[in-house]
Amino acid sequence: MKTTKFLSMLLRLNWAQLIGTTLLSYIWFTTAISVTPAAAADKSVSENQSSELITNQTAQENTLPDLKQVVTEKVELGQKAASLVEQKQPQVTAQTDSSVPASKSSIDTEKLRQDLLIEPLVKAASVKRTYRPGLNFGTPSAFGASWGEFSIEASGATAGKLRNGDVDGSISTSVGLGDARKLLGLELGYTIGSIKNFGENGVFDLKAHRIVYNQGNNIVAVAAGWNTFAQYGNEGIRPSGAYGVVTTYSFLKPNDPVNQMPVSFSVGAGGGDFRQGNASTGVFGGVGLQVHPQVGIGLGWSGVGLNVGASFVPVPTIPLTITAQGADLTDNSEGGTVFVLTVGYGSSSSLPK
Repeated sequence: MKTTKFLSMLLRLNWAQLIGTTLLSYIWFTTAISVTPAAAADKSVSENQSSELITNQTAQENTLPDLKQVVTEKVELGQKAASLVEQKQPQVTAQTDSSVPASKSSIDTEKLRQDLLIEPLVKAASVKRTYRPGLNFGTPSAFGASWGEFSIEASGATAGKLRNGDVDGSISTSVGLGDARKLLGLELGYTIGSIKNFGENGVFDLKAHRIVYNQGNNIVAVAAGWNTFAQYGNEGIRPSGAYGVVTTYSFLKPNDPVNQMPVSFSVGAGGGDFRQGNASTGVFGGVGLQVHPQVGIGLGWSGVGLNVGASFVPVPTIPLTITAQGADLTDNSEGGTVFVLTVGYGSSSSLPK
């Protein structure tokens, strides 16, 4: 009985060993089969990668001479450019140092602006001032000379009722002070009463004037004057008297490039030779029109008689004016009707140019 159990147990163990051995053999066999292809695949991949690497390396080695040549050419071009820059650098540096400071804080903008100015190919011709003919005849105007201006006039007149029929003349000068456009202009005049008896008599006049309106095409000035505030000699030229006057100056054709046709109106009142008889005050006025850039005409009432005249500027760029007028055509004054020819040099800056 015991022997039978022993044999049975032995058979069981052998059978278990056989089954275990078989299973272990199967596991080993399958593992060997699966590992071998994977190793083969890894070896194949490794070989392919090595082949590609060798191929790429070979290609790079084949193209490397071309790249080396390109790089060499670039380097040579860079060296040539640097050489040119070094050759030009002293000249550029010199120009920079002479015209533009290195520091931005010390840049002289005015000098830089002048250095950058380009001379025009065609230089514009300088525009000269032109002078207009006079528009007042025998009556005062509210416009006058300002600082630095000077004028001189020489007149010749017929005898009229005085001087025993002798033709005589006078010389008048005036200088300007101040500025009528900014504050006040002052005109001081001196007249030699007789050319025939030169230096034996003379009078001094004074006029203060100011421009009170200057807009668009209209200019308005006012003035106060004193004729013959001082005199010397035995021959009385005219009585002393003060006056006031307002003058307007306008353009009838402001856009006309040839003749803007200025027109002037003056009105005032005063004593002295502006009054008649025993009157203490007389009223005077006048009107003038520029009919041509070089010709002006007008008429005026002196407070005593009627005046008619014309003025002419021979050369527009020279302040030389020739004036001819008939004074006291109504023959109301002591001297009666006379004809006067005046040549004057000078112009007032308070009038438009």
